[in-house]
Amino acid sequence: MSAAGPLTAHRPERVAVVIPAKNEAERIEATIASARRITGVDLAIVVDDGSTDATSAVAMGAGALVVRHKTNRGKAAAMATGAQLVAIREGAERADGGTDFSEELHAEPRVPGHTGPLPVIDPTDTVPRALLFLDADMTETAEAAQPLVDAVLDEGVDMAIALLPPQDGASGMGIVVRTARRGIQRATGWEPTQPLSGTRCITRETWEACLPLAPGWGVETSLTIDALSAGFWVKEIPAQLHHRATGKDLRGQLHRAAQLRDVVRALARKRHLPADLEDAELEDAALGEAQRSTLEEPEETPLPAGPTDHDQEKTWTVVPEQDVAAAAARADGRRATLADLPVSGEFSDDETRALGDVDVAEFDALLRDLPVEDDFAPDDIVLLAGIDLEMLAVRLHDAPVAARFAPEHAVIIASHLELDEPEIPDSLSAPLTPDEYTSLVVHAAVEAENEAQDEAEDEAEGTER
Repeated sequence: MSAAGPLTAHRPERVAVVIPAKNEAERIEATIASARRITGVDLAIVVDDGSTDATSAVAMGAGALVVRHKTNRGKAAAMATGAQLVAIREGAERADGGTDFSEELHAEPRVPGHTGPLPVIDPTDTVPRALLFLDADMTETAEAAQPLVDAVLDEGVDMAIALLPPQDGASGMGIVVRTARRGIQRATGWEPTQPLSGTRCITRETWEACLPLAPGWGVETSLTIDALSAGFWVKEIPAQLHHRATGKDLRGQLHRAAQLRDVVRALARKRHLPADLEDAELEDAALGEAQRSTLEEPEETPLPAGPTDHDQEKTWTVVPEQDVAAAAARADGRRATLADLPVSGEFSDDETRALGDVDVAEFDALLRDLPVEDDFAPDDIVLLAGIDLEMLAVRLHDAPVAARFAPEHAVIIASHLELDEPEIPDSLSAPLTPDEYTSLVVHAAVEAENEAQDEAEDEAEGTER
């Protein structure tokens, strides 16, 4: 239970459905109609993320409020746009006095020179709608998300995550799921069953605490880590929802590759020290030995005990202001040095600390030896700092690929250096595109995980017999 749980006086009473969609003209109408049957839902928003079909037109015809991205910006961006549109809509409703506005009961007296009565706006009178994110291809099963809405509106859950039944035709997602599950468990101590489930009902307080979102398909992993780290109540709830499954064809492999890339990047972005590590250790890492020897024993102030099930006892350390300033100056200097790397963007404080022991000149040379076009994102750099880059360079240079790899390809391949070279099926001929080669690496990883799981199950059955 969290501070925003059942003991909180104000809970959402209504829900806005947000449906990110791309090229879902055939299914979006049924999904909207089914979602509107969920008790508590009074607003449906579709974010058309760069569709080339009639998704927007069909969604508007189905009665949804539609906003369109001119180009495909990814799932996380579509979710953020939908949430912003809900906030704008609610602001307009408040300015208009709301659906229950009555001139006789709620309006200020008429004033000469004004065209009509002014509604009396009380910003504390209403609690913002909860957000229910649904996939656009759920069609008639979308209303099965009702238990998630009930958990948030009635039980005090802050983020309800759908536990979906087995999906027909689904295959090969194990490597991505296990990567996300282990990363969430390491970051928070909680091990989810379906870490990639995108169907979630979230209070606005929780949503805002999780901003900014990790990009692309890493958004679910990021949301879970941020919500738990902030002390909110996250709960998985069974829901009989169904959508199109990802198959084993090349398109499915490319989808898995993109998911794995974004999940790995989200975990790197959220990498931080364990919750029970005292700030004194951060101070020790920042201060020189001579400077540390002159400091008195730091005063420790216990943190207030929170009601969340995930909290651990923590301490704060009072650090002299001059030491904080000195540590900040050294961090700025280190960040400026790291800027010489092939990186697009600035490193955060956490990322700078994670690269604290890296020999920048040597690391830079190894990165630039990779046959990769464009610069890496800062969180990709953090991930690659723990990789054998010489082995990665050999793997990329020897790959039957004529073009240079994109940074995301290198990150995915780096995550599976322990695997042998993937076999090239007869349906493909060399040279391969970087996308094709990377998808084969993901496919090989999936097959290896499945074989290991089958062996473990066979061993368990043999033990039982």
